[in-house]
Amino acid sequence: MNIKKQSTITVSLLCGMLLSSTALSAQEVIKKDSVANDKEVKNRNVMLNASSADQPRQISIGLPAATTGATIFEDGLPVSYNPWPDIPYLSWTGGNGYSRIRVMSLGEAALQYGGIAYAVNSFTADAGKQLGGKLTYQLNNYGRQVFDGVVSGPLGKGWGLMVNTRQIWDPGTSKITAASLQRRVQAYRFKLSKSFAKGRGYMSLLYQFTSNMSNTSTASPFIFVGDGSVKKYNGIDFGTDPYFPQEANTISYRDDETGKIITKSWRDGGTTRNNQITYNFNYRFRNGMKFDFTSRAKFGNVNQALSQATGISKNSGRYFYADGTPYTGDYVQNRYLMVVPGFERTWFNTAMLSGKSKNAAHNWRIGLNIWYNRAGTKQASTNSAHEVAKDPHLLYVKDSNGLLQSATGLNAYGGAYYNTHDSKFALILSDDWKVNKRLNLNAGVRLEYNTYAGKSATTMDGKENPRINNWWVGANPNGGITHFHGDWLNPSATFNFRYSILKGFGLTGEYVFVMQRTVPKDYSGAAMPRMKPVDINAAHGGIFWNNKWISLTSQLSYVSSTNYKTRSSFYHQLQNDATDGSGLLKGDEQSVTITTNYDVHTIGWTTDFVLTPFQGFALHGLLTLQKPTYQNLDISATFADGVTDHADVSGKVVTAMSKVLIELDPSYNYKKWSVGLNFRYFGKQYINKTNTLYFNGHWETFGNIRYQLNKKINFALNVVNFLNQNGASGSISAADLVTDPSKYKNYLMAGSYIRPFEVSLSTTINF
Repeated sequence: MNIKKQSTITVSLLCGMLLSSTALSAQEVIKKDSVANDKEVKNRNVMLNASSADQPRQISIGLPAATTGATIFEDGLPVSYNPWPDIPYLSWTGGNGYSRIRVMSLGEAALQYGGIAYAVNSFTADAGKQLGGKLTYQLNNYGRQVFDGVVSGPLGKGWGLMVNTRQIWDPGTSKITAASLQRRVQAYRFKLSKSFAKGRGYMSLLYQFTSNMSNTSTASPFIFVGDGSVKKYNGIDFGTDPYFPQEANTISYRDDETGKIITKSWRDGGTTRNNQITYNFNYRFRNGMKFDFTSRAKFGNVNQALSQATGISKNSGRYFYADGTPYTGDYVQNRYLMVVPGFERTWFNTAMLSGKSKNAAHNWRIGLNIWYNRAGTKQASTNSAHEVAKDPHLLYVKDSNGLLQSATGLNAYGGAYYNTHDSKFALILSDDWKVNKRLNLNAGVRLEYNTYAGKSATTMDGKENPRINNWWVGANPNGGITHFHGDWLNPSATFNFRYSILKGFGLTGEYVFVMQRTVPKDYSGAAMPRMKPVDINAAHGGIFWNNKWISLTSQLSYVSSTNYKTRSSFYHQLQNDATDGSGLLKGDEQSVTITTNYDVHTIGWTTDFVLTPFQGFALHGLLTLQKPTYQNLDISATFADGVTDHADVSGKVVTAMSKVLIELDPSYNYKKWSVGLNFRYFGKQYINKTNTLYFNGHWETFGNIRYQLNKKINFALNVVNFLNQNGASGSISAADLVTDPSKYKNYLMAGSYIRPFEVSLSTTINF
């Protein structure tokens, strides 16, 4: 990438920076009448995330979203071997250090990764042919600051150097007392490159260091009216008023492996550091064939501190402040903190040979993956309680000696431990065949052999190592460390076609199959996971229509996944005193984490179009109608008071997923000005698995105005939620098994919220 001559559009993770690319994408699609680039997906503003300014959003494919964020590739390799515990966004930051950011198609993700998702595909910047650079500074109305700088240039005889740093200081939209910064990110990249063989050969060595500290709290209390709407409780604003205990600037938890009590600062408990080095080599032969090889070693030390506001209970009269003063408020907020110390040691190797047939009818690829990973975690949990108020204080209970203690203790039913290593060897074959002027076929297959072994705190032969209050690996004399191993053959396949009936009009379709097996985190529960494979089938087909002013695709779709595994927490207010020795009393909230296995089926219809009626203007629109449902999901959760909550939710709509999705993205470019808007609608979302409670539909809105002062300087104004909508979103785990909705009218609860109104300004200087 020649930084001096590149576009001055800042590749950032702030909302509006990709809106102005809509018109260009539309023109590219229309020009390629016969065959679109099936390796990438157009018109998906993956960087517009209403939940986070620094993470790409997940694009719905009709399956439950991963809890760990979007799948991300960097320079042809996954950022993380497994999405847990080293979540991809902990080491990937985006920004000026990348020359291209695209969205990988479902079929391509199946071939490259053995998964099915719209993955983010990014490429680090190269050194330019002359000394140049790019600096961006961003500031929003909450005090969030981002500095992003890249400098590169030649070193002589084909050598070049790129240096990049991205720094983020984010106090959050709500200023919590326990942490002055809710996020602090430091990213550094150094890339040495060499061009040889008269430009036909290239190699590079990239070193990256990332430190990602996160202290975010994304919950607010609200009154659930009962008709899908919510309203404020005691004037507490969604997302802008702090709702995290003031005294929680340290974390105390019981180490899963040793049983010792460990206390860390919130900052240390939530800071992940990653070191990685990547080598890339590619060479184009005189006959047109191309060879690419990429190798990456990653050394990650993970520390996450994930706080979740769970159920709100009435004050039983036994709670006190830290100074011993009785708490007289009406309600008590229960909070679940998951502490995740872990590690990832990864070595990726991917080689790809590609070429064309003599008549250019075939574009073929042969690839090989040799991946190795070591990973582990000692996931602990801490339960606490605090006031239901702005900037709340922690609450305590008294033990039998009259001493204050945490309301619900340590590792209360939520510990996890595993240490694993696994390897993947995969052969990739694909061919793009231009049969004739009308018909194009694309097919590919991935044959992956996966072998793994490790140890965990589970018990074999169907027995469990139960999680109890103050649990650790050696606390249960009947079950400690379990050793396991396995090997699998995981095939993936993709096929798509495009047939032109008339000029610019025809039929298109795609089928993707992926088989997946257990992953290390599946062994984190109290019992061994089910070994049945996860079979994912995705099929869609319909019509396309392209001309000078419109590019349109309309398709029916079907997606299914078998044996979907997830660890879910279920919450219950005890009806009687606990009988398991935990010390919990009637009225207290208890969480039980169990592994659930189920299927998901989704049928849907999607129409995607781009209109370009006149120069400079483009309108992208997307309408999706879908019905994702649980299949074969029968849940039973037994709590400390002997009560078992049960629900068969087969046939119910998946929580936090909308049956109606709409996107509208108008953009206009005129001389030095560029304006873009994005409207994203999510229809009604069920809060709980029984579908008795729901949130009404809501809009997510983004806006961008960019002004090109000259060839070297531009300014941008970005707005998030410019309609200033407020309210709750997602699911409420505390209500997962509720069957009687009448009890939840005008009910006080806590949950996540729509990202509040935000304005940011950025300046980019090219030199």
